[in-house]
Amino acid sequence: MNKPLDGRIALITGAGGGIGRDLARALAAAGAHVGIAVRRPETGEETARLIEAEGGTGGLVLCVDATDRASVAAGIERLHAEFGAIDIIIHNAAAPDSAYPMPADLSDEAAWRRQTDITLGGALSLAQAGYPHLKASGRGRFVVMTSNFGYHGAAMNAIYSASKASLRGFIKSLAREWGPDSITVNSISPAAATEATRAFFGQFPAMETAYKRKFALGDLGDPRRDIGEGAVALCSDYLRYMTGQTLFLDGGLFPSA
Repeated sequence: MNKPLDGRIALITGAGGGIGRDLARALAAAGAHVGIAVRRPETGEETARLIEAEGGTGGLVLCVDATDRASVAAGIERLHAEFGAIDIIIHNAAAPDSAYPMPADLSDEAAWRRQTDITLGGALSLAQAGYPHLKASGRGRFVVMTSNFGYHGAAMNAIYSASKASLRGFIKSLAREWGPDSITVNSISPAAATEATRAFFGQFPAMETAYKRKFALGDLGDPRRDIGEGAVALCSDYLRYMTGQTLFLDGGLFPSA
């Protein structure tokens, strides 16, 4: 069986649920040893159990607060101490109220800090602590999860949209800076039927039908298959010549060719 990430070591933030959990499952199935970085260990343990049940390579639960630089550095060093290398870092963690609708004029500084501290501050902390290991790898992959909101904007989601848009400049700059070290830096913009999405549309089926009509492929993606396996490809040798780009895994919700 082909395992494109066989033997590689990956760290994924926000891997205790949602798309992050499916990223961890997909990378483990592809042969990677996965550092499951979470704030609540019990959510990480559930991800690790799923990986084991599916025959994945294995998962190491790391208690990491993406808003705390020291916590991020400690998690990376623990993963490196366990496996002796780090080849892949995926920043997926987000604030609990990330896409919760809120008028811009009613948004406060605390909301701004919640979003930017995790999205941007977390990305910077991961980059700074992870860079030496990705460089030593010789095939480093740094990936951030972004959103179509960061490209097209969204009413009632100005802060979330701004934080995701800022990641675009970050990855483009890192791609240029780290290219000579054979590190690729990219982002993924997903549109997937997560548990939260399904629960929301379960209350508003007519809204779900209308939303799905916007997709060229007629439906939201499966988090494990469509998003997780896309991330595997991005982190593998198949896309080693791609850097400074966004991989839109959105079923044609926003065609961007």
